[in-house]
Amino acid sequence: MESGAGGGGRAWWTVAEHFQAPLVFYVDAEQEELVFGREDSDLRRIEEHSHTLIQLEAWATAAGQTRVTVVGPPGAQRWLWELLCSLGSGEPGGQARGHAMLQLVRSRPLSWAELAAAGREQHQVGNMSPAA
Repeated sequence: MESGAGGGGRAWWTVAEHFQAPLVFYVDAEQEELVFGREDSDLRRIEEHSHTLIQLEAWATAAGQTRVTVVGPPGAQRWLWELLCSLGSGEPGGQARGHAMLQLVRSRPLSWAELAAAGREQHQVGNMSPAA
């Protein structure tokens, strides 16, 4: 699934608008390993399946967090943000939803309809708020 998401049938990475407003946030080492795998072994698969490019950078914060920058279609960015917020939720239902989303993105490419349905509500969980 290479095209779609407002690109008029073009591959998403050929649409300049998908690179103009990256999603930037910070995660701790435990969250990074949970989502992207040990030594980021699942990073490429998550990028491919979520139709995004993701950059991970060690960042000089007091907590030693990783800066995560996500570029791609807005729906894909919102979907990944919702995944991370759900995993970071203090509620068991939210965490269960996050784990289900993580298994989904690891198992197959997400459809454009799935991506478009994401982000209907704004999330801010602990240190998971987007970077300014």
